[in-house]
Amino acid sequence: MKKAGKLTALLLVAALAAGSLAGCGAADPVKEEYPEYPDDKEMWIGGWDVPINTLEDYQMAKDMGLTHMFIDGVFAARGTDGYFEQLKHCEEVGLKAILGMDTSLDNSQNVPVDTYDYSGYPAVDMINLWDEPPIQQFPDVVERINAMKEVYAGKDMTLYVNMDPFNCAAQPSTLTTTEDYLNKFCDQVLSQIPGRKILSTDIYPLLYTRGQYVISSMWLEHMSHYAQYARREGADFHMFIQSYSDVDRREITSREELTFQIYTDMAFGIKGFSYFTYRKSFLGGFGGGCVENDVSCTPTPVYYWAQEINREIQNFDHVYLAFDWEGVLPVEGSNQLAQDPTYRNNLFAGIANPLTELDCGTVSGTEDTLIGQFKDAEGRDGLIVTNFTDPIYQLKDTISFSFQDANRAMVYRRGERKIYEVKDNQLEITLSPGEGIFVIPLKIN
Repeated sequence: MKKAGKLTALLLVAALAAGSLAGCGAADPVKEEYPEYPDDKEMWIGGWDVPINTLEDYQMAKDMGLTHMFIDGVFAARGTDGYFEQLKHCEEVGLKAILGMDTSLDNSQNVPVDTYDYSGYPAVDMINLWDEPPIQQFPDVVERINAMKEVYAGKDMTLYVNMDPFNCAAQPSTLTTTEDYLNKFCDQVLSQIPGRKILSTDIYPLLYTRGQYVISSMWLEHMSHYAQYARREGADFHMFIQSYSDVDRREITSREELTFQIYTDMAFGIKGFSYFTYRKSFLGGFGGGCVENDVSCTPTPVYYWAQEINREIQNFDHVYLAFDWEGVLPVEGSNQLAQDPTYRNNLFAGIANPLTELDCGTVSGTEDTLIGQFKDAEGRDGLIVTNFTDPIYQLKDTISFSFQDANRAMVYRRGERKIYEVKDNQLEITLSPGEGIFVIPLKIN
């Protein structure tokens, strides 16, 4: 359990060479007061496709830094000893369970509503009622919501639906826009869910098609719509992260391909993310995953990259989650503009209602850069800044900040807090491929 911290704390800057104050130029050692945030919030980090059903395998999932595990009836039939054993393993290792109801896409035939009361299992935290329903299935989804409301009347159980960013090919062709899907979902489905609201979807953006590495052209467009609806509805925004491969989606070959996805999604204000898949999928043609699907306690390289990243995020998630998302600003890289003054990133062009400026100043980058703008309860600005170049090409991005009124910047980089000196409101930071940072500009008197 996280310990609550003080609202503010004193930081003695006494050893510049030790890196507590970084940046251009020197500064006299002074006693400076920096904001601190209560350590009482955490990012939801999940895994889809459960590990092999042993306590050791569940402990391995917990050790990777997961907070939640999705459990459906695929690897152990619902109602069997093996199914309930999974819930007990979650409890024993400290994982929260998200129960899947075995309904997906437009498939609900022969899938009975599970009216068993799982509230007696301490690990059970949420029920995922449906995975990627098309619009014509919304009435069926609501029927299941109503059934769950009866089962859990007066009990604290979060209900949510994982949505389909591409609106499902099965739906009528007249109902294809993301906004139409989201409007109908919020009006017909989300409005019927009591208590905590969640908007969740999955976009797996790292592709390899026709011999080329590319990024899904719809990624940022969908992210912008979901982020804005989550803000409108007061809902938590949750995303799935690609840790698998298939015929179109590339094999994950580096830590940077994971951080690229996570920090890009954080620029849109996500409050949780889950790996798809945790256990290598049993489906034919699927690769990747964090652990092997047929050998107990056997990690893949993705496991170790994800473990490192999860620790990084969990080191500052309480700070990030103390800020509210306001919008995203896309910035075309100066290297691209120097070659072609008319250059525009096509993915940026799809962003719905992008910011045209930041409240705290201006930012430029040598490569394409994505910036999420946030505010905390006291009106401080926060920026998630992501090197938005495909990490497969290993391009560094030098970010130049020109703040309106700041002489320090509190920067969370790879999970560690660093204080940068800002001279004449200017700061420069170079981001590695796939890297993102959280920047809080400050005026210290």
